[in-house]
Amino acid sequence: MNDKPMKTAEEAEGFGIKGIDLLNRMTGVCYPKALVCDDNTLGQILKEYAEDLGFQPEDSKYLFKNKRTGDATSDSSETVAGLKLQTGDILVISENAHII
Repeated sequence: MNDKPMKTAEEAEGFGIKGIDLLNRMTGVCYPKALVCDDNTLGQILKEYAEDLGFQPEDSKYLFKNKRTGDATSDSSETVAGLKLQTGDILVISENAHII
């Protein structure tokens, strides 16, 4: 096991870790370079960063959108891989959202 901290995005990606930006669509609050893995669910990400973004995850429905691809879901059990998020992408989160 390597005890040295990772210093570059390339090193992190070698371990399946990506740095993505999280954006609260309603307020414009952004959390830059959140570290996530392909198998993290969007619900896990929301719960981890809810306070930083100004969300209360149990109180609302959410829409998650990959800004690069335009793919969106309201399913909090969807994964980072399922939404095709890559290093440098922006995950836009909208509260009380519905897909029409």
